[in-house]
Amino acid sequence: MSQSWTVLEHTRLEQLEENLWQVEGTVPRLPLRRRMTVVRLSDGSLVVHNAIALEEEQQRALEALGSVRYVVVPNPWHRLDAPAYAARYPDAKILCPRPATKRVEKVVRVDGTLAALPADPALASEPLEGSSIGEHALVVRSGARATIVFGDSVMNNPKLPGVKGWLYGLTGSTSNDENGRPLVTPLAKLAMVRDKAALRTHLTRLSSLTGLTRVIPGHGLLATDAVSAPRLLEAAAASL
Repeated sequence: MSQSWTVLEHTRLEQLEENLWQVEGTVPRLPLRRRMTVVRLSDGSLVVHNAIALEEEQQRALEALGSVRYVVVPNPWHRLDAPAYAARYPDAKILCPRPATKRVEKVVRVDGTLAALPADPALASEPLEGSSIGEHALVVRSGARATIVFGDSVMNNPKLPGVKGWLYGLTGSTSNDENGRPLVTPLAKLAMVRDKAALRTHLTRLSSLTGLTRVIPGHGLLATDAVSAPRLLEAAAASL
């Protein structure tokens, strides 16, 4: 991993709310797709969750939304474009969960944990109970609506292409069709969950969040309304 601005295939920057955007892109050598979420705080600055290096036109469109103030590396593995963002935005704070610090620091400076995110009406960060890697869920408020953003703790992958996609299917981590499968994957249970009951309780509690209308997993399909968003979290909780 280097500071060079390496652009892989990605979608255009998509606005989901007046203070919320997303981009989906490819993962090198894997059939999974990754997702970057951008949140605009009340002061107009930006929090970038799971950074993806964009084509220049799209990166400038992101910069037009506000100054990049925080770059969140959600776990020890989602570090790919963090060094490039740290180089392009030297004044931004690079944040990650405390248990991820040692691994993230191998490729990029770490300026603090997610506790350094400011108190803001637009954003709250909740450490996921039962997570062994300190992953957080970000709760984004857009008026009366709430969106929850995850890293790898909750996925909703459809059937993935190719032999590697088939192998993912064998692990039970994807759906057999294009409709997605909300769950904490078997691999995540092994590598990322310390206490299944605690995480199940936390996800169930989040499913009842006032105004919940959207869930954004790090990989897979979004839930985008007040019916499907709670159901996605309930299904993920049940998978534990």
